[in-house]
Formats: sequence, C-alpha cells, structure tokens
Amino acid sequence: MKSLLSEALNVLVVDDDAQMLRTITDILRLRGYSSQIAGTGREALDITRAMKEAPAVALVDLKLPDMDGIELIGRLREIAGLTEVVILTGNASVDSAVRALRENSNDYLLKPVKPEQLVGTIERAGERWQRRRAELGMRESQDRLRLIFDHVSDSLFIADDSGTIIDANPAACALSGRSLENLRSLRMSEVLPESALESELSLSTAGARKQSDLFRRHDGKVLDVRAAAFAPGVRVYTVRDLTRQRELEDQLGQAQKMEAVGQLAGGVAHDFNNLLTVIMSYSSMLLSDAGTNADVRGDIQEISDAAGRAAALTRQLLAFSRKQVLQMRAVNVNAVVADVEKMLRRLIGEDISLTTSLDPDLALINADPGQLEQVLINLAVNARDAMPGGGALTITTDNADLFEEYGERHLGAAPGKYVMIAVTDTGTGMTKEVQQRLFEPFYTTKGVGKGTGLGLATVHGIVKQSGGDIYVYSELEHGTTFKVYFPRLTKVADVVMTTAEHRAITLSGSETILLAEDDESLRTLGARVLGALGYEVLVARTGKEAIQIVADHKGPIDLIATDVVMPEMNGSQLVAKVLEARPGIRVLFMSGYTDDEVMRRGVIDGQTAFLQKPFTPDLLAHKVREVLDSPAPERASA
Repeated sequence: MKSLLSEALNVLVVDDDAQMLRTITDILRLRGYSSQIAGTGREALDITRAMKEAPAVALVDLKLPDMDGIELIGRLREIAGLTEVVILTGNASVDSAVRALRENSNDYLLKPVKPEQLVGTIERAGERWQRRRAELGMRESQDRLRLIFDHVSDSLFIADDSGTIIDANPAACALSGRSLENLRSLRMSEVLPESALESELSLSTAGARKQSDLFRRHDGKVLDVRAAAFAPGVRVYTVRDLTRQRELEDQLGQAQKMEAVGQLAGGVAHDFNNLLTVIMSYSSMLLSDAGTNADVRGDIQEISDAAGRAAALTRQLLAFSRKQVLQMRAVNVNAVVADVEKMLRRLIGEDISLTTSLDPDLALINADPGQLEQVLINLAVNARDAMPGGGALTITTDNADLFEEYGERHLGAAPGKYVMIAVTDTGTGMTKEVQQRLFEPFYTTKGVGKGTGLGLATVHGIVKQSGGDIYVYSELEHGTTFKVYFPRLTKVADVVMTTAEHRAITLSGSETILLAEDDESLRTLGARVLGALGYEVLVARTGKEAIQIVADHKGPIDLIATDVVMPEMNGSQLVAKVLEARPGIRVLFMSGYTDDEVMRRGVIDGQTAFLQKPFTPDLLAHKVREVLDSPAPERASA
C-alpha cells in the first residue's frame, strides 16, 4: 500500500552493508518512496550537497568505514537542518539511545529491520519533517511581514475592536511622536482626530473592507487615513503623510500655469514690440523734423512717452516669460547692492530704515547686472508697500549650499553652490493663499491703479532665466523674507563681456544691407531709415526670399539684419544658410524676444550682435554702423 506521504518524501539511506542498502531501498520503493543511497559518510554528505532539496529523512548507520555515524549526523545538520534522522544500529543499548537523543534523532531502528517497523518509522519521521517545514515557512513568512511592516514608509496602526492600539510600525511612531510602548497604552482616538475616525468600518461581518479619508492635522500635515477590517477584533489603519506630495502638486500646477502664461506673454511681447518700434521710430523722426509745429510737437512727445512706458511694460512681460536676451557677465552682488542702496533709500522713504549685511567673502555670479538691480528694486518696492506705517528693511548676502532636500521641497531647484540675497521686511506679511499666487503676472493685492502686478513676476522670470531660484517665507503681522539664489560663478574668464561704448561715429554709409523682416511696417521703416543714411537696402519678407536674394545679387552684401522670430525659417536658420554662401557677411539680429537658445548663447558670449526691440531710428543707425565697423568675425570652418 502506497504511503500518504510518499509524494513529498525523499529518503537518504547511509550504510556500508550493500545487502542492507538493497533491502531497505526495495521496501521503500514498494511503498512509493524515492531514495538515495550512500556507503560512506563522505558520500552521504556529497549527495546531500548536490541535491536541490535536502532529503526529508536520513537513515544513518552508526558504524561507517570513514566516520562515526554520530559525527555524520552532526555534519548533516549543518547543511540540512530540517532533515529528520533515524539511526540504524545492530546494538540497541542505553548508550546508543542516549547518543541518538543527543543528536535530536527521535527514533532509531534495530537491525535486522522489519518492513512494517521501517515504514512506520519513516512515516512518523516524515510527519515530523512536514510539520517542522511548515513551522519554518510560517516563521519566515512572519519575519518577511514584520520586515515589511517595520520598513514601509506608511504609518501602520493595528487596533482591537475597542480601538486600543495593539501594534504600530516605526513610521507610525514617528508620525505620532510616541514610542511603541506608549502607543500600546492608547486608543486610536487619542492618536488620530475624531474627524479621521468618524466613519469607521463596521466589523459585523468578516473580511477586509477599506475606506479612505483625507484630513488636515492641527500642525498643517495633510494625512490620508485608510481603515481596513480583516476580522472581528482586528483593525488596521494606514496613515500616509501627503503634505509634501500636495505641496509638490501645487508647485507643479503653479509652474505649468506660469509656463502657459509666459508663452502667451512672450508672443504678445513680440508683436507688441514690433508695433512699438514703429510708433517710437516715427515719433522720433517727427520730433527731429525742424518743420514740425510746436503745438504738434507736444502731442507727438506725449505719444513717444506713452510708447516708452509701454516698452517698459513689455520688458517686464519678457522678463517674466524668460525670453529676454540677458547681457550676462561676472557680477559682484555686494557691489550691485552698494550701487543701488542710495536709490533704494529714496524709493522706500524716510519712515523705513534700510540695513545691509554683506558677506565680505561673497562669490561672484553670472548675471545681467541691470536685471539684478531690477530684482533688488522690485523686492524693495514690494517690501515698502507692505510697511505703510514704516518699518525695517534688511538686505543680506551670503554664500549658500543647496542640498537635495531643498530640491525635493522646491520643484525645479537644482542642488549646488549659490549666492543668496535675502530681502526681509517687518511688514504685514502674507497669507498662504497670497503666497501661492505671488509670482503670477498681473496679480496684485493693491488697490486699483496702484500696481501692475508685474513686479514680482518680473523678479521670478529674471531669477529663473539666470538659473537661480526664489523662495518666500511670510507670516501675517510678522513680515516677509524673500531669498534669491544665483549659481556661483566658477570660470570668470568665460563670461566677462566687453560692452560697446557709444562713441562719436559717422552714421551714414554706402554698404549693402540685406534686411529680413516679416512685419511690413517694420520692413518699410527699416528700409527708409537705412536708405536715408546712404545704404543700399535689399528687402526680404521671409527667410526663403532672403536666401534667393543672396543667390541672385551679383554685388557684395556687407550685412544681414534679420528678425529672429519669423515664419517658415527663423533668423538663426537663415543666417546659417547665408553664411554658407557668403562667409564674410556681418550679422545683426533684431527681436523683441527669442526662444532661440543658440542665438541667445551667442549674445551672452559676445559673439553675436543683437538689437533689442523696440528701438528708434537712431539706435538702429548706431548699431548697424557699429557692426559694419567691427572686425570681421571668425567663422568656424564647415
């Protein structure tokens, strides 16, 4: 009859008697057991090591030619701890029984072996093996579950039916600020607010049920509480701190909104700058005309002044949208603060005291000094408006290291070495809601007509375009601190720029200029201004038309003046193709803004001539003459 355990059991038989081995294996085979045989202790150890799974039962003769049976049992325990051992002996003595017990052998067989006795002993040993294996599996499973329980990032509380805490993991202890021993003396209602436990699950039926409830704790933490009932008397609460996740989601949403508004602002600024260039240029030409009536001249001046204010507004939009062309160079922040300090004192008024605390060992930064001044002025004006009854304004500079933790809390901020500028006021402070919208363009808490809402948006754009980050901390009635971080400069020689000086030059000329501009009004204006100065002007409406003119024109072309943003082919692409045909041609880019990183990089490195829109006829004439008189550029060979 086949044993009920035969499918699971593998028996190792160790005996130096070949006849005994054949007899035992025949009995085992007839009962359906699988078996391995070994004539020596060493052979038994080798067989065990080679087996994918150690034998369930080992029948071991006490007398072996190469080692004592008890020694073999000890060595088998080291490599097969679950194997049940049955001792075979021809001499059933008290000593052999004691030795068997000492080696955790629960049974032994007396030779000659009777079949019924052998099978019974093997089955008992097999049952013990299965029980021990199941217990070991259970312990390993419990150990794995405990490891997960202790190391999972969510806080886990286990409570009984009355709500008393039975167990908690380390994350739960950290969240509650209590030790495990302390938690085990508390009820869940003493750890989590009633609002999180109001809709607890009914345990009237067995089986797991789950529910989730978001709530904000008294300290501001947003917690996600999930309750699960696994059986009557056992309830598990999973608590996840979502504060950081919610903050990052808010930051991402704000960044996406700012990016969308920035794209819109950049596009509007481009078209608006074209219009302003026309308005400012024709106003300038009318004002310079000696025949203009004095009364009319006053009206034209008003138009010109309004265009100038509109141009300043457009520059703020470009700064916010991060599409302006910055004139970057090595900057000593302390020197910039010192330069604008007198201006700031006049701006903030006598009822506000201004104090500076500047680190004498401050590192240099790579920035546009004019834009850095704008950042300081805008932050100072914002602080002044937050202190209508007077107060104190402090500007601090310091070297700062931002670590990964800062980047995790502030989306888009990269770890590294920075120069920090802190602007602190003792004003009214801001609510969390106001802080979330602080850098949005046209958002303002001031009354109608008292602000454009572009000051802080401009600051944000300048800082971000310069590779930095800005952080604000504020509490109602406790003031506000803005911290601006600019990356420290490591290679000064790579960014120092030479600024073109306005010197007395002759604006007229006889050179040939190719003007590529898709805006008809600007194209007409440019051709008129340059033509009046004596230049031969070739006019192109598109990049493709400009390339065709270059191919068809038999004479020299000394300069190509092109808008950066054009349909079909942008200015950089056009210039690249023109330079293939005429390598010696000089280049002047014109734009109200640019998304072209290659062109922007060239302006920063001082390798590309650029004229910012809006401009006047005088500025155009000076820039064209400056580029024509400059040394021929060195072009990389193809």
